Amino acid sequence: MTSTQETDERRQRIRVLRFLGTAGADRCPADAEGQDCLVSRRQGEARRLAVAAGLLDRMLGDDLLTAAATGGLDISGAGKAWLRRVMSAGDEAFRNQHGSLDRRQIVGDDGERLTVTIDDAESPLSWLYRRRGRDGSRLLDEAQYSAGERLRTDYTKGQLLPRITANWNADVNQGRRRSGEAGGVADLTDAALAARTRVRAALEATGPELAGILVDVCCFLKGLEDVEKERCWPARSAKIILSLALRRLARHYGLGQASPHPRSAIVQWGADDYRPSLSPGEG
Repeated sequence: MTSTQETDERRQRIRVLRFLGTAGADRCPADAEGQDCLVSRRQGEARRLAVAAGLLDRMLGDDLLTAAATGGLDISGAGKAWLRRVMSAGDEAFRNQHGSLDRRQIVGDDGERLTVTIDDAESPLSWLYRRRGRDGSRLLDEAQYSAGERLRTDYTKGQLLPRITANWNADVNQGRRRSGEAGGVADLTDAALAARTRVRAALEATGPELAGILVDVCCFLKGLEDVEKERCWPARSAKIILSLALRRLARHYGLGQASPHPRSAIVQWGADDYRPSLSPGEG
């Protein structure tokens, strides 16, 4: 069972145990799609819950459920203890169990190196940073990874990611907010505005041809295959384009080693009393 399947199984078990509560429920035959079904009658109202096939049998085998004499299902003592432990643990325990946490150093806005906790399973950039090519070198070097993480940090600080929860402070009748209204640009903090300025400067430095993939992968955490499908790119081309974009982004941030062939200063030879011509044609 993969980590994604384990996560889905865990969520379904929580749903079943919370659905059963203390009253129990009747077990119905599997439907046409092979899903099991529970029906609970509380206060004269029938409530129905469809679950994946085989889940109830697995929960019975793990002693989370008990079979009632009437043929229904009840939550067991072990099931109640498991549910209390899971619900009290909170998101941090869930992330520690199912995430891929690691300590990593990134360069902050002021150039200071910060040690942060990174979920490698969350970001495609972290996944690429951990992988190595055929020659044993990383697919992304330290400068590229730090540049992508700095862009993501500024993108988040600038509140540029779309809202995924309801805004209960906004009036549903006010329509589109103007900059002076609640929730508009005027409500942004100085730190958020500064972060937006840094994001704009970084994307302008990389150019419109490369800025899109940086936002998709570093900020919206899209996989490389998804980017290739959306942009109709050839297979395995997104990795090359992303590497070029991160290289240019790292150069904008001043990360990594200097160019091996620095541009030489322009030198003008002339006599001691030589003065350059200010007008065309004079010499």
